[in-house]
Formats: sequence, C-alpha cells, structure tokens
Amino acid sequence: MKNIAIVGMQWGDEGKGKMTDYLAQKTDVVVRYQGGDNAGHTVVFDGKKIDLHLLPSGIIHKNVINIMAHGMVINLETLFKELRKFKSENLYISDRAHLILPFHRDIDTENDRIQKIGTTKKGIGPTYSDKILRKGVRMSSLQSMDRFIHDVNNLCSSKNISFDPEKYYKENFKNIKEIIPKITNTSFLLNKFVEENKRIIFEGAQGVMLDIDHGTYPYVTSSSPSVSGLPQAVGIAPWKINAALGIIKAYSTRVGEGPFPTEMGERLASKIREAANEYGTTTGRPRRIGYLDLVALKHASLSSGLTYIAFTICDVLNNIDVLKVCDYYTIEGKKINTYPSHIEDLKLVKPHYIEFPSFQKDITNVKKFDELPVELKNYLLYISKELKSEIAFVSVGPDRKQTIICNEI
Repeated sequence: MKNIAIVGMQWGDEGKGKMTDYLAQKTDVVVRYQGGDNAGHTVVFDGKKIDLHLLPSGIIHKNVINIMAHGMVINLETLFKELRKFKSENLYISDRAHLILPFHRDIDTENDRIQKIGTTKKGIGPTYSDKILRKGVRMSSLQSMDRFIHDVNNLCSSKNISFDPEKYYKENFKNIKEIIPKITNTSFLLNKFVEENKRIIFEGAQGVMLDIDHGTYPYVTSSSPSVSGLPQAVGIAPWKINAALGIIKAYSTRVGEGPFPTEMGERLASKIREAANEYGTTTGRPRRIGYLDLVALKHASLSSGLTYIAFTICDVLNNIDVLKVCDYYTIEGKKINTYPSHIEDLKLVKPHYIEFPSFQKDITNVKKFDELPVELKNYLLYISKELKSEIAFVSVGPDRKQTIICNEI
C-alpha cells in the first residue's frame, strides 16, 4: 500500500510519532495534516529522544520529503526553533496554512480561563476561529511585508487589538526570509507525488476523540484528526488514501478537562504514569489514565475506516494486576453501545468491563508476536476482533527497534 493515514484512535498521545518514524524508513513523503504546536510527537532511536511539535515526524530522515499541509495552524516561533534543530531542504509549507500570531495565545488563555476546556493555551482555537470567520492570516501573507502588514492590521482592527505587524515582521525577517522558499501550493505538490506513485504517510495530531465533530465536544481540539477530515486538510481526493493505520495505546489516557468514563483510581494511574512517563510532550501536564474503552474506539473507527491497528506501550501493562476493557456503557441501568453526543449524557455513563488476566513478564526485548505472553496476545486479539481490523504492529518500548511486525503493510 502506497498512501497510508496514521491516526490516533483515542485522546491523543497514542504514539503516532513513533509509528510515523518507523514507517518513514520506507516511505517517500510524510504529510502533517492538521493541528499546530499544541501537539507533541516523541521519537526515540538508539536511546536518543526527539520531541517535535510542528514539523512532521519524517523530518529526521534526510531523504524523506516533509509537507506541512493547509489544515495546520503555524506558530512561527516554534517553527523557527525546530528548523534550527532540523535543517531540511525537503520541507514544504502550505501557502494556505494559517498563522498563529502572539495575540492568539493571549486570547486562548483568557477564553480557557472562562470556559475551562483545558487547552494548551497555544492560540490554536482562536486561530482556527479566525480562519472560519474569514479573517485569518495565511502563510502566503509572509511573502511580502506590505501584504503581511495589511492583512494583520485588518485582523487586529476587527478584534480591536493593538499589535505592530511591521515590528513583528522586521524582528523575524531573517527567519522569514529563510522559510519563504519553502512556502508553496502543497495540494498541487501532493497530487503530483500521488501521480508519481510515491509512498506517502499522512500524520495527524491529537486523536479522534478530540476531533471537533467526533470527539467529546466541547472538550475537543479545533480541527479534525480523523481520517474523514484528512482529504480536506491536505487537498487530495479521499480515494487516493489507500489505508488507515489506527494507533491504539494499550490503555487510555487524556490530558485536560472533560468526561473520561474509564478513568481508573489515582493509585494505579500514578503507577502507570510513572512507568510510562505519561506527561504531555507539549505542556508537561500529567495525563489522566484509564482502562481501554471499546465504545470510544468503535466510535472513532467509524470516522476513520481502519485497515490496520498498531498497539503501543504494551510493555507497561505488566504493571496492572487485571486488564480491563469497557465493552459497553449503561445510563441509569440502560445499556448503550454508541458514544453519547451530548456532554451531559456522557457524564452519566457507567462503563461495563470484561476482564483479562495480566502478565508479569518483561516484553521489551520480544521480537515476534508469538513470543508475547498468551495473556497479552488474547487481550490484543480480542480488541482487534471487536474493531474488525488486523494487527499490523505491536510496540513493546519507545525505541524504533522495539516494534513487532505482524503485517508488513
């Protein structure tokens, strides 16, 4: 399969960066299709840890072409910082991607103080809001200082904000000058790569349960991490995506506010959090920990059409005495199999669990699926069967080498 979407099936932090990095070894193009520097992807190779917030995870592979698509919102300060670490001649940035300006972060902070969503306060929501209101400033505005000043002044006047775009542009001119050659029509470029039969990976941020339409609204991000949102975010036809690889952490986590039906007690959560270093890559916030939620996973799969599954962080499961999976919810004693759309209904659900025996074996050096403990295999195969998707990979550690191949996709 040539063109594969990599999508997080939970609330983000599933290990998409590792799987993108792993598959990038055999691919030609990596496309980041939505979100901004509110996301963090961590890649580990030979003991070296690399954190990325904006650049696609293929950036560490010298021969891979990397694209930042127009579905993204871009904080120039973060972009410049990451480009100092990873100088790439093979990076293209969409001229239609929107800019996060400094005042967007101030607005985000104030909005979250009132609404208490638990955002990263990176200015993501306000930037997407300006985009939808047709007031946003695109990357193409950077190609001319006069145009940038004009566009930013128009935006600021609509918000009654005092901001000096000329000063901002001049202060960042050296870095802006360096990225201008990378700003282009990435939709045109991407369709050209498809015609040339290049192997392409599409990498999202966050997870489907944070999708603006499909997630736990209003405790969601401001874009569409699901595969159904991908074609719009990159500018290609849906049928040009050949497969979807759903990344599933072997348990559940989420950062920020909002209902979390399978959240476990803090004593066990703390044990897992420390073992797996469950702290946000971007904010450092401790992640909330829960048991695996099949109701949420089945809901997420509806919008992403899973072809394969990659299970991640399975090595941490030996810290759990009993492996639990939520197979359905009840509300006031009534069984429900679908994910509630209204947040007040979601607050009322009670998870029903089925239990699997755990294992007490170190699996970090296991190379084959058959060599995994039978308890873990039964757990993973049950989830795979319920989601009607084949297992492609099982991750047993953070390093690229700690990846078991079950299906060569």
